[in-house]
Amino acid sequence: MLGVLLPALAQSWSLRDDAAGFLFFLQFSGSALGAVFTGADRVLSLMRGYGLLAASSCALAFTGPRAAFALFFCLGLGLGMTMTATSLLFSDRWSDDRAAKLEALNFAWSAGAATAPMLILPFLAAARLRWLFLVLFGLFLALLAWVWLCETRKQPRAQEDTLQPSGRSFPPYLLPLLILAVCSVGVEASLSGWLATYSHRAAPQGMARAAFATSLFWLGMVLSRLAFSTRILAKVGRYAALHIALWGVAASVALLIGTRSSTIILLASGTSGLCLGPTYPLLLSYLLERTARGWIFAVVGTGSAVLPWLTGLLSAHLGSLRYGLIAPCGAAAAMILLRWLGFRRVAAEGLAALTRP
Repeated sequence: MLGVLLPALAQSWSLRDDAAGFLFFLQFSGSALGAVFTGADRVLSLMRGYGLLAASSCALAFTGPRAAFALFFCLGLGLGMTMTATSLLFSDRWSDDRAAKLEALNFAWSAGAATAPMLILPFLAAARLRWLFLVLFGLFLALLAWVWLCETRKQPRAQEDTLQPSGRSFPPYLLPLLILAVCSVGVEASLSGWLATYSHRAAPQGMARAAFATSLFWLGMVLSRLAFSTRILAKVGRYAALHIALWGVAASVALLIGTRSSTIILLASGTSGLCLGPTYPLLLSYLLERTARGWIFAVVGTGSAVLPWLTGLLSAHLGSLRYGLIAPCGAAAAMILLRWLGFRRVAAEGLAALTRP
């Protein structure tokens, strides 16, 4: 949502790219912190998260630019709590088919993200951002009521605290995979956040076309996550799917930087989403096999906080958003090396089972 709103917010509030990037930093920092606050009671964490989302959305409808920075942090905090709790609920309930179920869950989120830019357009065209935030307030309030009425009636099974150390510690040889996941969500957040602005500046043809670039990105995410939530993942294999996806991400981001054609930008947007789609859920399935604890989401979330901010800083200081996109491009290239290093260490430790479908 913030990425699609960014051109309108920047114009209305006179934000430079570094200040706009700081908005991303605050929202995704809150999201990472929300993962820390997600405890063993997943349902209670869901209720707290949706309550915070409702309160933040309502406040954003009546605030100015100064207070908005703090409120976007609170919005991210609520998102972090709800998304982490939901992911852990899926991991707990379907541990035997974790990878495919996480792909299906992320498909659902991507479907919402793909349609959101077009749903937001009427509010942007009419310059009625207050009504947009009030609609979101109503939606989050309804979700809070649904969790309270339905999920609290279910008897959760005993779960270990997601924040406290346990006997099943995080193996150090999986550190490259953890950093790889950090880069993955960072590239995803940076592209989804800046694509609308980048497309609008490359070819100023109205907000509809700029929002369309973001929608294509998320459409690619939807299609790939839908595909890999089926038996296709078992046939291709997690390791092979990850290998292909990472090379595709690096190539498509490089294409974004190298072109000035609005048509190629749209093509690269969709391709980057298509390749990024399965990456994070696959990495998450590897990590949750070793430690299903909330700090994983908090650490991974730092990528989504830092990389969009770094993109804005580079853009402001170098005078072009094209230079700012060097940040996600560099992270995409680093992921290829990290994949090789991470799975090489896994194999060296005798955990070849991780590479099986």
